[in-house]
Amino acid sequence: MGAGCTKDHFIQDAAEAYIVFRLQQLSVDNGVAITDDVQKKKDTFVAYCEERNIVSDFDSSIYKENIDKIVDDFFQNLLVKYPGKKFDIVDVEKEFRDQKLKGDFIVLFEDNSHVSFSLKNYKKGFSRIQLCSGTWHSFLNNFLFESAGVGTFIDPYTEEVFQGCNRNHRNSLIDKMGYNSLKDVYNFFDTVNDTIKEFYTYGEQARYWKNVSSQWKNDCSSYGLKAAETIISALDSISKDVVKKRIIKMAGLNYDEEILLIGKGKYLCSLFNEKYAQILKRVNSDECVVEYTTNKKGVLFTLSDSTGVIANIEVPFTLQKNGAWNLPKTKYSGTQYHSKEGLDLLHGERRPKKSKEIATSINTYLNLKKAGVC
Repeated sequence: MGAGCTKDHFIQDAAEAYIVFRLQQLSVDNGVAITDDVQKKKDTFVAYCEERNIVSDFDSSIYKENIDKIVDDFFQNLLVKYPGKKFDIVDVEKEFRDQKLKGDFIVLFEDNSHVSFSLKNYKKGFSRIQLCSGTWHSFLNNFLFESAGVGTFIDPYTEEVFQGCNRNHRNSLIDKMGYNSLKDVYNFFDTVNDTIKEFYTYGEQARYWKNVSSQWKNDCSSYGLKAAETIISALDSISKDVVKKRIIKMAGLNYDEEILLIGKGKYLCSLFNEKYAQILKRVNSDECVVEYTTNKKGVLFTLSDSTGVIANIEVPFTLQKNGAWNLPKTKYSGTQYHSKEGLDLLHGERRPKKSKEIATSINTYLNLKKAGVC
């Protein structure tokens, strides 16, 4: 991740602390707060910005502007939704990530019940939103095994946690579960993962980005296309009900948490939007079915019922650099010290530590415009 990307990431995280502070302030001002801890939440937000030297950047960012434009109306909708109730706004991003949940903040009521909101703050609107990401392996693992956390799963026979990268244990489990045909799919994923690591992480030719930038682009496309074709055969081996359940979860359409989308001065919240509520109702009904097909270097999942198509979910397959090369936006001559790597690097030189994170990659996109929500 380049310096510019890192700062943008910090600003987006700061926006999560900022909306918690703003909403708690409105709760206190309107006499519905359980706790008057506005100053504490403001201090948390300010400290985050100061520690990362992004105070002025955040103040002039589109992410702050987006929140400022919608926060009052969003709060008023909360009051209408929960008349006569008192509540606090609580930042749960770190706690919930450890539980594999997507919520960034919750509305916490006096009886300790809560409503969780996943915040998506966009520069250019939210007609097509990105949701779940992972590796090719984790994508398939999540259809077969219960997740126990990042990269770990539950053995269905012993109920013990195992690492998804443990190939021998994984293969023995899919044999027991009657998914022997999936071995070829997993073996292909293993081979691609080993190949890209050997070449891009450890190979001398890939020490400098300029040497491999064209090949990287081609590999993303060719490997991604082959992966999409291969995963179709894997999905054909899995119950359609299991596929449907997992895809709905990936798209955040399973009622677990609410979603708050902000962009271009507008917002959409699943708690208040009737069209979104109808989509939730339809995709979670027994009548809903899932179909899938290759879509360039990805898979297109279509959820539909007797009324017609409910939603399209795109899952592209590609490779992820994960900031493996030192590519700050401002080019420089000679070497510069890279604090995270602990050594001097040329511009475009591979980062020895970070490059070990090069991996296969999937994302999940939900097209809300085609679904008629926005």
